[in-house]
Amino acid sequence: MNESAITLSICIPTFNRCRLLRHALTAVVPQVHAAQGSVELLILDNHSTDDTPLVASKFQTSKSMRYIQNSENIGAVRNVLRCVEQAQGQFVWIIGDDDLVREDTVTRVLSVIHSRPDVDYVYVNVSTQPLSACDALGRPPTGRDFALLPAICSDLSEHGLQKWEELIDPDVNGVFLGSIMSSVFRRSLWLSVARNIDVSGPFGSSLETVYPHVCVLTRCMVGRPVYYLGYPCVVAFQGHQEWLDHYPAILVVTLHEMLDMYLQFQVSPERIDRCRRHLLLNSGVALMQLLLYRKCPGRDRLFFIKHLQHYWRYREFWRGLAVPLLRRARRGFRGRRPGQAKAAPHTD
Repeated sequence: MNESAITLSICIPTFNRCRLLRHALTAVVPQVHAAQGSVELLILDNHSTDDTPLVASKFQTSKSMRYIQNSENIGAVRNVLRCVEQAQGQFVWIIGDDDLVREDTVTRVLSVIHSRPDVDYVYVNVSTQPLSACDALGRPPTGRDFALLPAICSDLSEHGLQKWEELIDPDVNGVFLGSIMSSVFRRSLWLSVARNIDVSGPFGSSLETVYPHVCVLTRCMVGRPVYYLGYPCVVAFQGHQEWLDHYPAILVVTLHEMLDMYLQFQVSPERIDRCRRHLLLNSGVALMQLLLYRKCPGRDRLFFIKHLQHYWRYREFWRGLAVPLLRRARRGFRGRRPGQAKAAPHTD
């Protein structure tokens, strides 16, 4: 394909999830073909050992679709970064192999890109569903099988925004733009700064190894005009992700690191403070999990005394902790007989 003719690259990094990949391709491939060369679909296979190559080959019916298999597993984060390196479109949209692109939404995204040449970034809203809702259908799902709500953001309107950082808002995205499938971005800007991102550690060891896309986008998008597309263009299935065991550490440590990074890049302190309070209010259970369970992934990244010193002045910190503490207290009282000594908590 002629690179100058490609407006949008839709990239799907994948590894050993051929069943889910088949669903994702069933939904998006017809939309790619309908775009008549202005959209390419790129599958980056991280050296899968299941039927992923076979599934991809069945959908590879035109030059608009490319399949690349890594010669070895380079890790999920590096595979995401390689998507952008290998893409040929002016804009890139990275979606998961477990995400479903709703009907006619590729056209919606293209319409924004073509009508707003000043925009370097399009925020795409996302519906959320448990994976069991997909499995219960007994057939390949379509976007029409699922309601628009619940969605990451309840605002289904669309409008332009003067600055990218206006999207850093808990009412827009509870993980502060961490949902990668919500970002459609100008590839040239990404490439201009991506080399500065260090993803050398294992997953969860740093902000870069969890949210590399946020680290890149922050370096190139702050202050730039963007477009908010409130229609939930993607259905994201939840509850099966390999990284879920890391989620307590992500809530308690990594997302605070993200907010600290935003401050370093001149995002307003008032905006970050609002996000911080939302995060503290909703991470009390995760904090208790990290404190009580020694085998919880990422526990070594929590320095509780330092955490307490930073956040004890926030009432949201204490309100967030109140929920798990009250739950434990209720379980303790219900489980003890009169006169029975309380057992030591099991922390393994």
